[in-house]
Amino acid sequence: MALAAIYLRLSRNEEQLDIEEILTNHRNALIKLAKQHKLTYDVYQEISSGVNTQRPQLNLLLSKLEEYDFLLVMDIDRISRDNAYAEQIKSLLIAHDIKILTPQGAIDLNQESNEMLFSFQAMMANFEYKQIKKRLGRGRLAAAEQGRWTMSNKAPLGYEKGDNQKLVIVKDEAKIIQYIFQKTLERISANEIAKQLDMFGWRSRSGKVLTTAHISQIRRNVVYYGVVQACRRVNGRVVDQVFVENAHEPIVSKQQWLEVQKILEENTTGNFFNKKKATRRLQNLIYCNCCERKRYIQSDGSGTDFIKSCSYKISNNACKDKGYKYTPVEESVIQTVKEKKEDFERALKKLKSLDTTDEANKLTDQKVSLLKQMEKFEKRQKNLTIMRMDGEISKSEFLELNEENEEQIKHVKQQIELVNIKLENLNNTGEEQLRLTYNIETLENIDNMNPEDCNTFLKTFIKKIWFSTNTTANHNTKKEAPHPTIDIEWLD
Repeated sequence: MALAAIYLRLSRNEEQLDIEEILTNHRNALIKLAKQHKLTYDVYQEISSGVNTQRPQLNLLLSKLEEYDFLLVMDIDRISRDNAYAEQIKSLLIAHDIKILTPQGAIDLNQESNEMLFSFQAMMANFEYKQIKKRLGRGRLAAAEQGRWTMSNKAPLGYEKGDNQKLVIVKDEAKIIQYIFQKTLERISANEIAKQLDMFGWRSRSGKVLTTAHISQIRRNVVYYGVVQACRRVNGRVVDQVFVENAHEPIVSKQQWLEVQKILEENTTGNFFNKKKATRRLQNLIYCNCCERKRYIQSDGSGTDFIKSCSYKISNNACKDKGYKYTPVEESVIQTVKEKKEDFERALKKLKSLDTTDEANKLTDQKVSLLKQMEKFEKRQKNLTIMRMDGEISKSEFLELNEENEEQIKHVKQQIELVNIKLENLNNTGEEQLRLTYNIETLENIDNMNPEDCNTFLKTFIKKIWFSTNTTANHNTKKEAPHPTIDIEWLD
């Protein structure tokens, strides 16, 4: 008795239906067909897209083709919707003299007309798949325009799907998201946040530990300030996209989200965050005023802290700024920081009297500067288009440069939006008054703070401390040493 292989594939877009019912119906139909032709059979079944070439069950079947005389499928598109892969399978079936049986009829690939029929049906299956994919993509975009979550079957951490596919906050999960954003605003690294979440026992929805990769994705996700975003791609490039604000209740404010993006942008080197427990007040804040690289603090044999000599290369020449005792630098910085108290008090007084003129002027100047940057990038975009039309650059060069420029425009737009929000919030200064009051009270007690808390506090308004001894490391002890440079770069 001849042996047949029955192949059952459930497509991905059928998963919303009753999987077992569909597979059972298909299996019964093909078993009935095998019995009609008096065939014994083996069954292979799986759930996979028709264009996927890495299907374990199909690959297993193909590796055992020499054992079979027939292949039974519900239709040709169940074998493959990919033209090239379908042709490879056809060649294998011909080589092993295997006939195809479907409920619609038999296909003998040794006959030229049937071989052409197989190829034609595979081509139509591929065309149909592309049309279905295109319609589904457009359908998802249309649903996204109505503020519905259509990106995946699973809602992001912090939300669940409510009525009409709208996202609804899950309180127990939302506290994790809020914690991640708050700690990022305090300039705590993703690695440290992950450790803290693990210590609290806070896990993902599936009970897994939240890693730095999870945290990085969460911090960049616009969904958390109420946005539904979707796009449709063709050949890897975005051809249509949707961006809907206020689609659902936000877990963090838009201002918080934008401020976090600004911090992440400033932290491209990875040196800006508090990555480990600080043992010194100025840890991870000191940078070389000569080569602009981070300066490290160590202890000598007697336990005295010192700032290491700098030895980074600049244009093949090593920076040789001399090392220096750490304590005098810390004392100088702390003294300067204490003087900042008067600035905070003046700012608080102005806020209480609603005199926000200086702050408004500062924000307006920032906005003017950002608008000039935007104008420059928009002009560059026009020039790129002209260069492409004139044939000065290739299509690939245009796409690469244009994508890079669009990313710059997106970044500047976010900064402008943040400035606009701050300008709008000038009349609602309660939160800023609390921050300034906290800073003033903390500065009054800064001498009693432990190094870790002090380091975290300083990083809320200090970006970098530029330091140089202005002396090259050498053994000349007679030469009079100049005064070191200690400049503080404040955060906006």
